Amino acid sequence: MTDLLSTRIARLTDNGLLVDGRPFLVLGAEIHNSSSSSEAAISSSFQRVAALGANTVLAPVTWQLLEPKEGEFDFALVDTMIQVAEMRGLRLIPLWFGAWKNATSSYVPDWVKQDAERFPRAHTASGGAIEHLSPFGSESRQADASAFGALLRHLRTADGRGSVIMAQIENEVGLLGDSRDRSPLADAAWSGPVPAEVVDAVARSPLMPAHAHWERAGRNLSGTWAELFGDNVDAHEVFMAWAYASHTEVVAAAGHREHPLPLFVNAWLDTPLELDVPVAQLALAGGMKPGDYPSGGPVDRVHPVWAAAAPTIDLLAPDVYFGDFDHICRTFKQASKGRLFIPEMRRSPRGVAQMFWAIGEHCAIGVSPFGVDSLAPGTAEERSLADAYALLGSSGMAEARCANSPARAFWLTEDQPSTTIEIGDYSFDIKAGDVFGITPPSFPAYGLILLPAAGGVTIAGRGFVMTPRRRDGRKAGILSVRELDPMTGETARVLNGDETGGGSLIQIPAIDAEPSPIWPIPSITAGTGLLHADLYTY
Repeated sequence: MTDLLSTRIARLTDNGLLVDGRPFLVLGAEIHNSSSSSEAAISSSFQRVAALGANTVLAPVTWQLLEPKEGEFDFALVDTMIQVAEMRGLRLIPLWFGAWKNATSSYVPDWVKQDAERFPRAHTASGGAIEHLSPFGSESRQADASAFGALLRHLRTADGRGSVIMAQIENEVGLLGDSRDRSPLADAAWSGPVPAEVVDAVARSPLMPAHAHWERAGRNLSGTWAELFGDNVDAHEVFMAWAYASHTEVVAAAGHREHPLPLFVNAWLDTPLELDVPVAQLALAGGMKPGDYPSGGPVDRVHPVWAAAAPTIDLLAPDVYFGDFDHICRTFKQASKGRLFIPEMRRSPRGVAQMFWAIGEHCAIGVSPFGVDSLAPGTAEERSLADAYALLGSSGMAEARCANSPARAFWLTEDQPSTTIEIGDYSFDIKAGDVFGITPPSFPAYGLILLPAAGGVTIAGRGFVMTPRRRDGRKAGILSVRELDPMTGETARVLNGDETGGGSLIQIPAIDAEPSPIWPIPSITAGTGLLHADLYTY
């Protein structure tokens, strides 16, 4: 590899993602599934992403369009994506929709779909063969790997400026409708010996559901799947995880040999389609069963198996729409060697609050709301998301957060309208609302607190008031508060008086805050959302 090529390839380190040799925070925007299927669609969707202020676009590259005839590749759309991304000042993360997308095989080429003998389908107990390639099909695996290898080989030469910074392999893999594949190939594998790597992964992971079955079966180190783990849904999920991860590893290795980009796999989570069920409640209710969500996908129940079977994968990444957000962040960060990337999440104000939380509390290397190209102009969702991109992309954020400076985040809701954050020598009492408490709070309220190396405290967010205190019991005062322009970092205003509660509070109004209809004294309800405060002790 030439020196020039190696310097333009993004790479993961213990502290995060480096792009062009510098820390890079992915403020991503994933476009809809069909928004990269034509040159016109790419131009329109990428323009929308750039207008919102994201720095990275996540866009599908589909096997069906890339290899319409076996062995004949059409890179025209890939080249358009690179060119438009460069023109719009965006980095690009291709999403490889290969053998599976959302637990179906709808994006495989026609020549694969029409040859079920060569490319066998998975079977479920109730439905027989389904529109889903069996992960036990060797020709399916090699064809998928060949196509992904061709894609990365092309990116190596076509992406002269290093616009492409990572790549996703497949999309939300796993089997729906049954806990395991019942095809003849799968049945043969189920009756065969369990690979030693799987036994070791389960034996070393007492939190895996399959571990308890292994202990009850006698803690044996060799045997068939049923002999070692029993014939149950937990054993089936481990069996399918090994199959999908093994397929993915072959695909990843083929691509990595051509172009060593960071690679990740995303997960459809094992959470019910309802709002924010805490982990304790989910466990108490019995949760969902493999097959209700894609069995074998990289959820935390089988992370050790994925780690053993797919070592070329750098990140296991959650698609987060439901569930206990903090727990999901922690488990996937642990599974990815201390690095968190969220390629899909809500684009709503709640999703924005979660973006701040992931970056501030978990040092995420990137976040990416889904479907941003269909946001209606002028809506609260659009204003909130564009504002978040500006604040989180403000000068120095990627370089300063986590690795070099302490950072914390908070997220206030109607159920938890206040909190206390400790960072450095200070403690901050934070509540939703405004200085005078005369306007009803707007939820969610959220923010990120950063202690730059140069001193003081930098605060970004919306809809809160905070009071600083010294953690050693002494009193903390405010020397000055500067409102900053997120684009330039320059001082927009120096705040005092009403805007700081007489010099005792720090506040950032909600993005759509309105003056109180009953309070006769007007107050400023707009601001950039980014402040720097210098504190002192007395």
